[in-house]
Amino acid sequence: MSSGTHSKAFYPSDRFVISCGSVPLDIAHKKVLLVRLRSANEFLLPKGRKDENECPKTAAARETYEETGYPATILPLNVPTRATNRLSDGEHTEPIAITQRVTDGIMKIIFWYAASVDSQSLPEQDTQQEGEDFESVWMDCGQALTALTFADDREVAQLAIHAAFGAGTGLEHTASLQSP
Repeated sequence: MSSGTHSKAFYPSDRFVISCGSVPLDIAHKKVLLVRLRSANEFLLPKGRKDENECPKTAAARETYEETGYPATILPLNVPTRATNRLSDGEHTEPIAITQRVTDGIMKIIFWYAASVDSQSLPEQDTQQEGEDFESVWMDCGQALTALTFADDREVAQLAIHAAFGAGTGLEHTASLQSP
């Protein structure tokens, strides 16, 4: 029997939501794309619910496109993973992280990916769902890490930025960040 620490929870299908999101990166220009929720002036990573029968990678790219207007493709990164049947120890497109949030007894599980997006292109208009009011904002890596409203978004973005651009790319700006 394992001597490690275990934590278990049970959530039937009407008590959890699977969401997928991305850290949209322009590799050539070292930029990060955030969405600003206009009503609350919050800076976020694009994410949303996975559709029925949709794979998580597809959902992450779709949600990025819907919320920003920029087409996105999942970006292979060389980050550690516990995925099985790996073909190599190099880059992969498995999720780079998951986050969990429980609100009113509903578990929200978010699968996070890095995505490739072109900051030099123009976004398509009218891609957001009814009721969404996001503004797409390109930032340098350090600016993005400082601007993100929520600590878990900053952690996910920091992981993607570090894996895509290397240590020190804007990360020195996060040392004094406060968690909301």
